[in-house]
Amino acid sequence: MRRLAILIASGLLLAACSSDPAASPESSTSPSDAGQYVTSDCSTLGGSPAASATAPNAGTTLGGVTVEQGASAPLITVAPDLAPATEVISKTLSSGKGRVLKATDTLTFNYCGVGLVSQQQFDSSWANGAPITYPLNQLIPGWGVGMPGMKIGEERLLVIPGGAGYGSAPPSGSGILPDESLAFVVQLLAIEN
Repeated sequence: MRRLAILIASGLLLAACSSDPAASPESSTSPSDAGQYVTSDCSTLGGSPAASATAPNAGTTLGGVTVEQGASAPLITVAPDLAPATEVISKTLSSGKGRVLKATDTLTFNYCGVGLVSQQQFDSSWANGAPITYPLNQLIPGWGVGMPGMKIGEERLLVIPGGAGYGSAPPSGSGILPDESLAFVVQLLAIEN
């Protein structure tokens, strides 16, 4: 079974998590490359992310997260020692056209997710080889805040606090720390009612 199907089945992208947004503060666990900028390639899963002492010199940055376009998928670089996100923030990386996403729509999308404390990628549809389709109102709360208004073809960076993500009880085996802030790059491919 593909990793994506396992993560969806475990509720990774679903809002089924019963966490309180005001739950305990983000874990203080540090990545092995503490003090380093860590870059994840969204075209692969399970590989070793690249660490560097310097910030990337290209790309779009939001909340300590920089996104550059790789050969076949985005590259996400997380700055060291980021403070936990306190609200959902988003930034358009590339524009789309046509229909606008509403909170009640079903969408087909590519995505890649990285933890801001662990600095580790936990999933990527680009790496899994296929986009997925899901109702927006059944995904984690941060997506419901940061994605409405997207147009087909748009790519957006979302930075989401732990309480609007998976809270204190992330899916087992996901690699997401309790109350960890998360960064996602999402590419909207299609919208259905």
